[in-house]
Amino acid sequence: MLSTFASVKRATVSVTRRPAFLSAAERYFSDEGPKKAVRKVKKKPKKSTQETGGRPKDLEIILAALDAPFTKAPPADKEEMARREQILKNYTVGKFKQHNQENHDLACKLTMKKHAIKMLPKGSELKRKALEVDNEGPPRWRNIPLWTPPIPNFNYKDYTTLDE
Repeated sequence: MLSTFASVKRATVSVTRRPAFLSAAERYFSDEGPKKAVRKVKKKPKKSTQETGGRPKDLEIILAALDAPFTKAPPADKEEMARREQILKNYTVGKFKQHNQENHDLACKLTMKKHAIKMLPKGSELKRKALEVDNEGPPRWRNIPLWTPPIPNFNYKDYTTLDE
């Protein structure tokens, strides 16, 4: 027996043969035979997901937060403004010093590295290895600095699996 299946999206029609082991009448997905027709109850649309104009409720909350009017803080008195200005100046000077200190440290390390490489014998294996760029990053066993202290008796291997 031949059956035809027409795709909704395409206008093409494909014809397939039904296998011989299937009965010609009907096909059931259980041994009990056909089930009785059960009327489906139409569910009411949820108000939370389609409340306004077909937009989800969470999107509406985000849009309302973005569209909320900006409220300015009350103006501070002259004493408070002077204190804030002094804090800003101290912060700027501190960050400037920190930046210069970090860059000076890096420059010193690079200078020492270049000098050490220059001291190696020309054409040696050591010099060739020293000039090689390592793009692999730190080894996987190296501990990573964290903000919290280690948890006593905690073993990460209890919570991880190895792919074999």
